[in-house]
Amino acid sequence: MTVRLLAAALVVAVAPLSVRAADEENPYKNVKVGDFATYKMKVNVGPIAIDGTTTQSVTAKTDKEAKVKVTASVNGMEAPAQEQTIDLTKPYDPTKVGGGLPGGGEATVEKGKDGTEKVKAGGKEYETTWTTYKVKAKANGMDIDADIKVWTAKDVPMGMVKMTMKATVAKMDMEMTMELTEFGNKK
Repeated sequence: MTVRLLAAALVVAVAPLSVRAADEENPYKNVKVGDFATYKMKVNVGPIAIDGTTTQSVTAKTDKEAKVKVTASVNGMEAPAQEQTIDLTKPYDPTKVGGGLPGGGEATVEKGKDGTEKVKAGGKEYETTWTTYKVKAKANGMDIDADIKVWTAKDVPMGMVKMTMKATVAKMDMEMTMELTEFGNKK
């Protein structure tokens, strides 16, 4: 059950990025092969605490698409790596990457307030733009209602600096935070 909740939470967490992408240029358009961004992740579901990391690495790029490898470690266990192909000719929609939402899921995203703020992450301070979202989704047969805030910065590959989410997933309260720990180019 915890794995299903975590998978559903991750789906909801990335859904607002598609709304943001529609407002701006595709965040993958200017990446280079070898670019990576690593995030620490904390999830609390009732009494259960889950810690982990996730890394996105650009493995190939043309003018029309970027290939991104996503790796994750949750509570010390490695998850299987996933490859995603991102169409650079269209606004970025993470709900369509990798075949869409799991379990034939669907999400509606309502953009809320936005602003600017300095955020410290990974020992560095960033000039960010933040945006709040209200998300209603159904994934893997679970109803999800979430309030999400995403901080992005143009000088970070793939854009995201931090994300917080408070959600109700399958009638359980969940809180999740993802924060950039490092980025760069491994090439």
